Amino acid sequence: CKLLMKEVSQTNGKIFFDGVDIGSIANRSLGILYLPGNPSLFLNKSVKYNLEYPLRIRRTDKNQIKDAVLSVAEKVGISDLCVWVKKLSGYERKKAALARGLTIKRKAVLLDDFFEDSTETEDIASVLNLFTDSITVIFTSCPHLACGNTVVLDGGRVVYQGDSQTAKEKVSGLGWLNDSLKEL
Repeated sequence: CKLLMKEVSQTNGKIFFDGVDIGSIANRSLGILYLPGNPSLFLNKSVKYNLEYPLRIRRTDKNQIKDAVLSVAEKVGISDLCVWVKKLSGYERKKAALARGLTIKRKAVLLDDFFEDSTETEDIASVLNLFTDSITVIFTSCPHLACGNTVVLDGGRVVYQGDSQTAKEKVSGLGWLNDSLKEL
């Protein structure tokens, strides 16, 4: 994630995304949305300000910004755009981050422990349905979140890639992972 988002510089080789070397384009032109478990928002600003931000820095027309913000707020279920972000619960902040991410068309969505507090598969499915035109990747250590094409890593090595049910069985055989999950 950090390499794709250019938070960490690559030491050798090249990283291609959608056929383009990411070293040659600006972060905001990548078309990648990164949503960690604790998303960054402007805490001393309103939800509306946070949703408008990606569009304002792209110099989008004010009427288009207004329409986009209202549309994504409705999709995600945000009713009060004037509340300050610091007054929101963690769940509400995630909703605001989702809405902000929806204001711009994305090629890929990286959900990094975004669902760590959720056990409701319908919550997860509703989020994934928001990004049907994007490649969506869930990074998690929670086996119950596995869905679709799943990759299991052990010490940085791929030990399984394929359907989610077999992946869950593969994870149950990794003792170190099961021990760490029990501690959670």
